[in-house]
Amino acid sequence: MYGIVCRCKKTMGATVIIFLSLLLVLFGCQKKEDASTNFDENEELIVSVFDIDGKSSVVEVNAEKNVVNELINNEAVWLHATLSGNKQYLAYTSAKGEGPWEIYLLDKNDKKTYQVTNDTLGQLIPRFGDKEGNTIYSEIIGATFPVSKIAKVDVQKKNFIVFDTEQPDRAVEMYDVTKDKIIGAFVSEEENTTRRTAANEAGEPLGQIVYSIYEMNLDGSDMNLVTKIKAINIDSMAYGSSGNSVILGGENINEDEGSGIYQLSLTDKTLTTILTDQMIKESKNPILSEIGQRRLAVLSKNERFIYFSGIPKDAEDISFDGIISKIQWIYKYDLNSKEITTAYEYKKPAFITDMTVSY
Repeated sequence: MYGIVCRCKKTMGATVIIFLSLLLVLFGCQKKEDASTNFDENEELIVSVFDIDGKSSVVEVNAEKNVVNELINNEAVWLHATLSGNKQYLAYTSAKGEGPWEIYLLDKNDKKTYQVTNDTLGQLIPRFGDKEGNTIYSEIIGATFPVSKIAKVDVQKKNFIVFDTEQPDRAVEMYDVTKDKIIGAFVSEEENTTRRTAANEAGEPLGQIVYSIYEMNLDGSDMNLVTKIKAINIDSMAYGSSGNSVILGGENINEDEGSGIYQLSLTDKTLTTILTDQMIKESKNPILSEIGQRRLAVLSKNERFIYFSGIPKDAEDISFDGIISKIQWIYKYDLNSKEITTAYEYKKPAFITDMTVSY
């Protein structure tokens, strides 16, 4: 009898050990999976800011590691910037003296800056077209093309071609580039001029206009209409890492009032509301007052988080070299928990002029 009890105890002990080992394995795998899906260590935000001293900077931010690296500073004009996929090159647009905005390239390895373009048209909103940094896209406007168009710039040859020139009334307002596609928000220049004139004459805010969202190949060919969106402004467009959706930031999009961030699915063409000023106001103990102007937003590599610019709670108007505005920080929105946390605050009072992400 005693032997039977001992054998039962040994059997039960072995069973418990096996069970606990299995739990540890499962728990360990779950923890590892959670850690891998929380963030990507190579995910870098490129934040362009205009500070209280009237100077612009470009800052590289790893929000998860809390690592900040200032790449450009003390520029006299607003900046737009983006980092190449291999993390070696920063492309940014700036204006020197009385000249137009041009594209510049900072090599992070040797710390040298090279001027890429030299023309009278002016270049804005640079975006890399390949991982190695050989191609840069930009928004271009000037005497030859009286409406804004997308240009493709060859970094080595320092020349460019302009897309969609056969449509003189179709102007691009915002765009983004992924590994094999370009997406842009386009408006009728004639209709845009009419609504601005009407608003100025009446002393009223701008009304909505129809934005046509087109996706095309990297050479500008095969422009396909994705959807149409009514809005006062579309301030930002950013592909997700999968290329299956785009994050939009804008004002009075469709039936919403105020600023909002949205996700446009490129598979079923649906537009999903992510976050609006009204949602922030209705939330409990919000840490920001509103999204505000310059509605900039990007999607994390795992497509779980939205990084966006916003105005801190109780922020007051400040004069930025004569421009009256509120400061902006970068916030992180969890698409699962709906929680908002602060991701980055610049060292001086500043507002944000551009934000991109490199994975």
